[in-house]
This record gives sequence, structure tokens and C-alpha cells, in this order.
Amino acid sequence: MKFKSVVSACALLAASASMAVAAPISLTKTNPSDTFDGGGRKSLRIINDAGPALNQRVTAGGFRLTDQTNGIDFIAWCVDIAHNLSLKGLYEVTSAPFTNTFAFTQTQKDNVKSLFETSYSSLNLNNNNESAGFQLALWEVIYEDSGTFDVKNGSFYSNTNTSARNIANGFLANLGGAVTQAYNVSYLESLGWEKSGKTKYSQNLVSVTPVPLPAAGLLLACGLAGLYASNRRKKT
Repeated sequence: MKFKSVVSACALLAASASMAVAAPISLTKTNPSDTFDGGGRKSLRIINDAGPALNQRVTAGGFRLTDQTNGIDFIAWCVDIAHNLSLKGLYEVTSAPFTNTFAFTQTQKDNVKSLFETSYSSLNLNNNNESAGFQLALWEVIYEDSGTFDVKNGSFYSNTNTSARNIANGFLANLGGAVTQAYNVSYLESLGWEKSGKTKYSQNLVSVTPVPLPAAGLLLACGLAGLYASNRRKKT
């Protein structure tokens, strides 16, 4: 029984590694009454003095969403302070964000990837301050143009919730440090809808998936696991 379990797990990993994401995809809230589905989030005020200008109280944290097209639940994060999240909606998965708001520079994309790869694996998504702190740090690397990352000062900042801000600055201090988990980064661009002769958009988002073992490494790991299980059966 143990041997079969090992083989099944390896087959599942191999199948998952080969799956492709289709576009467009239909996104909705996993819990229609709660975007965060009971997960971590905090109400705080964010200010952006550069474009897009903003001074607003928001609820920050990881969104619990469902890709109805592929039947997948996942965590997504806001990278668009110019629009509200409006779901159900159609999105396109893109590696070149964004055409409906503003284009990211390569530096912004690199910083987003670095933030995930240095801090995300240890993040407690159900902790209110940690989840809100990660969202603050993500906005900071996208909207800050002063050259210094600090969510308490600069062109983008928050002036509420000391705990979340301290956590965010802790994540930012690790930026460019050792990678704790490699991720594939997917940007989700709202395709919009027509209303009163104008195109309306939902928030653009970002999500990540862990980078799987290379195929050779996966096969080697499965082979060793199978050999170990087989030897145990023979001894028994």
C-alpha cells in the first residue's frame, strides 16, 4: 500500500507540472460573501502621491479566488489600486502586465518576484497583520518611486496599523536576499465589461505557484522513493 501511494504521488506531481493555464479565464470569489474567505486581512489607509493618486481606507490581504474555467482555488493579490475588485469577471493570464492600466517595468516585475521568493513561503496567510503586511509590501515595490522601500514614508505609504507596517518593512528588508522558494509569477489582467458605453475593469491581480522539481529530479526522486519502498517490502 505504501509503495502504491508513493507512485501515485509522483504521477500526480508529474501531471501537475505539465498542466497549462488557458486564457481567458473566469474568476469569482471562492466565498461569495467574503473575498478573503475568513483568511487574514486588515483595514488600513494607503496614500499614493504619484499616479494613480489615492488616499483611501482599504482592506488588505490575500484574496481567495476560484478559476471557474479550470476548477482551481488559489490566492491572489492586488496590484491595481486604480480599480475595485469586481467579480465574477473574465481575466487574461499575462507575463506582460498591463495594457488596461499601466505597464510594469522590468524592475517592478523583478521586485515583485523577489518579494515572493524571499518572504512568501513563510507567510501565515491566516494572520491578519502578516497578510495585510505582505499586501502593503507588494504595493510598495510597485508604486514607490523615491528609490527607498519603506511603507511608512515616501510617495506610497500607509499611516495606520503599526503591526502590519512593521511586518511589511521586514519583508522589504529581505528583498534581493536568499531565495527561500522559487515561484512562477502569473499576472491576471481584467478584460473588462461594457457599461453605459464605457469599458469598466476589475482590479488586476498577481498570483504565484511554486516552481516544481525539474523533470529529471522528479523522476530520480520518484525512483529512489519506489526503490526504498520495494526494499522495505522484500525485508518484510
